Amino acid sequence: MTSPTDTHHTHIAPALAISMIIVTGAMLAGMDVTAKYLALELPVLVVLWARYFFHTAITFTVYAAKRRSFQFLRARRPGLQLIRAASLFGATSFMYVAITLMPLGDAAAIQFMAPVLVTLLSGLFLGEHVGPRRLIAVAVAFGGVVLVARPGSDVLGWTALLPMVTAVLLAIYMVMTRVIRTKDNPDSTTFYSTAVGALILSAIVPFYWQDFTPAQWGLMLTMGLAGAGGHFLLVKAFHSAEASMLAPFTYSQVVAAIIWGFLVFGDVPSVWTTCGATLIVGSGIYVWYRETRLRRAAA
Repeated sequence: MTSPTDTHHTHIAPALAISMIIVTGAMLAGMDVTAKYLALELPVLVVLWARYFFHTAITFTVYAAKRRSFQFLRARRPGLQLIRAASLFGATSFMYVAITLMPLGDAAAIQFMAPVLVTLLSGLFLGEHVGPRRLIAVAVAFGGVVLVARPGSDVLGWTALLPMVTAVLLAIYMVMTRVIRTKDNPDSTTFYSTAVGALILSAIVPFYWQDFTPAQWGLMLTMGLAGAGGHFLLVKAFHSAEASMLAPFTYSQVVAAIIWGFLVFGDVPSVWTTCGATLIVGSGIYVWYRETRLRRAAA
């Protein structure tokens, strides 16, 4: 899961932009299912390194070739970039541990409480007004998390806290994206999203290094391609069409995660997971609907 870093629009057909978002969801969920598969054979830290290293290497190569300069390496607000990147790094770390312990669809559903949590954090740290209806939406989304996690049932238990922490860190990452959007170069923001994690993990991964098979190298590269490709598509879509139109379709990633989990691992979502995911997604769409109405009323 990620968010666009710019608001400039070069309009394309709405159907194409929506298709980009849906394909992005499938690619990012595919990246997660690849990580889960690799974690069956490799340490999670190595899988994390591969996800960040190859994503960063691809982004660096594309930007250097396209811009014909390295201006994107110069961050005007390095402190804010570090906080934002650290939030994403922490979110990914908790998520990758989570998907080794629970079905991918369950983890993805809980993770997608993040857009709803942004409502709370925006009120606390950005001074945005948060009305009672949106607070109720947050409560309903949390109820959805409880349904998926089923505390005390010994089905998921404490492991459900891992994607919940992911959701909190992703919400911080999204809020920081809003803060930094007008304070730094979008290219720098995009690059440093994963560069910080890649640098940290590259310093640690030699202690966990092992001989990888060609298939494992291929899957690690696939993760980087899916992450970078999904991110580029997401940014392109949000630069090409109104965010208010596209936001609900980002939840296609939850559906894609459930499908990938079934195809690769045979995970069949329970009734509890389906109901909980419906509440979480529904709450997110309601928050989007309220924000869109308020913006239009203020225009």
